[in-house]
Amino acid sequence: PSRPTCPPLHTDPTMPKPVSHGRKKSKNPFAGATGLKRAVSLSQRQKDMKQKRKRIEEIFADADTSYTGSLNREEFATVLEKMVEEAGVEEPVTPTAVEWVMQRADSTGDSSTLSMEEMEKGMGVWASYLGRKEFIDDIMQRFDLDGDGKLSREELKSYVCELKGGEIPTAAELDWIIQRCDKGGFNTVAGDGFIGRIELLDVADEWCYLPRDVDSDGSLLDEDEASAIPGSARGKSGCCVVQ
Repeated sequence: PSRPTCPPLHTDPTMPKPVSHGRKKSKNPFAGATGLKRAVSLSQRQKDMKQKRKRIEEIFADADTSYTGSLNREEFATVLEKMVEEAGVEEPVTPTAVEWVMQRADSTGDSSTLSMEEMEKGMGVWASYLGRKEFIDDIMQRFDLDGDGKLSREELKSYVCELKGGEIPTAAELDWIIQRCDKGGFNTVAGDGFIGRIELLDVADEWCYLPRDVDSDGSLLDEDEASAIPGSARGKSGCCVVQ
């Protein structure tokens, strides 16, 4: 005997046909109106990247006055000076500043000269600094009481007091911050106990990661110690007020 077969589906003309909801998605990422926008956006990014690359090549060629295919300190200094001029700020491009940027841009272990790729990285480092210069100037103006361009331990204590919302930092807390931020900068040497302009950028960031148990006794300074902090005073509310 033959096996029974299933009747074909939807043979009844009175039965409604299945409806497919939604639109079939194309595998082409650039299909349709959305794909067209994506393609235009990608094309624009490619054009921007080409223009940026061309600009970097022009800057490098103008600075490479010795035609060696790399920039020495004097040549790279002209690049930084032009960036300062374009930013419309006042910032002296000192030899120590040039050396600092070159060390961070170097990728070969020889920071005496920079390739075009290293120059581009150095320009990014310098641009980041110039972008936060106003913040650095404000902190230095308020806390650098002797005007030497860097914060001593006592001056740093006043700044950290502000970060803590008026609570005097303990000696252990200051040690913790200095240990992590004293890495050397324009006018400071790593491990010298001073916080320079560049190192100052790390203080607020490192303060956010200060461990709760960094000071075992958790004690605060007394009123005499608090009143001795330069640039600040202990008010009735228990806050440090910058003078």
